[in-house]
Amino acid sequence: MRGIQVDERDSSWESNEPRYRIYVFEGAGSAVTTVDLIDASFEDAEWSATTLAGDDQLWSIALVVDDSTHGRGLIWLVGGDYNSRPKSPREWRMRAEMQDRLLAHRNRKGLPLTLPDGRRVIRLFPDWGREWPFWESFSEQYTLDVGDLPLSNELAAEIHEWNAAWQSREEIEPVPDGWIEHGRQLHARMQTELEAIAEVRPDFDSL
Repeated sequence: MRGIQVDERDSSWESNEPRYRIYVFEGAGSAVTTVDLIDASFEDAEWSATTLAGDDQLWSIALVVDDSTHGRGLIWLVGGDYNSRPKSPREWRMRAEMQDRLLAHRNRKGLPLTLPDGRRVIRLFPDWGREWPFWESFSEQYTLDVGDLPLSNELAAEIHEWNAAWQSREEIEPVPDGWIEHGRQLHARMQTELEAIAEVRPDFDSL
């Protein structure tokens, strides 16, 4: 996040008639319900999205913008297009925001900590003093060990070595050269091995 001081007079137009678009992602393939809200506040949009999504679905909100040159477009305000695979740390953070909102809600309701497709969310990132970089937010256990996940011995050994490389440095030192890139490779392999039971989130990518 960055903050930039600006001149409040630098805009050429304004409007008090926003059009919000709510997306509710249903988990059945790419199924999605889309609703536009007019004459509504942002708080109305959030309440409507939460109500439409219920206990089992993910939601996001965009501002609909009609541009005379490019036509109608969207500016994502909360979350994003869940049917598009993230391509950057920022897009992963937007996806995480959607997932964590649902999982926190399901935790409060005493429901299983699963996404609409029935899978769990396993987070991959290191932390000081932890032998294994596996986490499951909102669960009672929270921290996971290698025995909690059905990983191959080869991949587990490589992840252990990758995590140890992060821990071996001083806290103020940068991560080793190539560490992020290696983590992305390990993340892709971990996702392949856990595909049937979990989505693996590369939270290390924003360290």
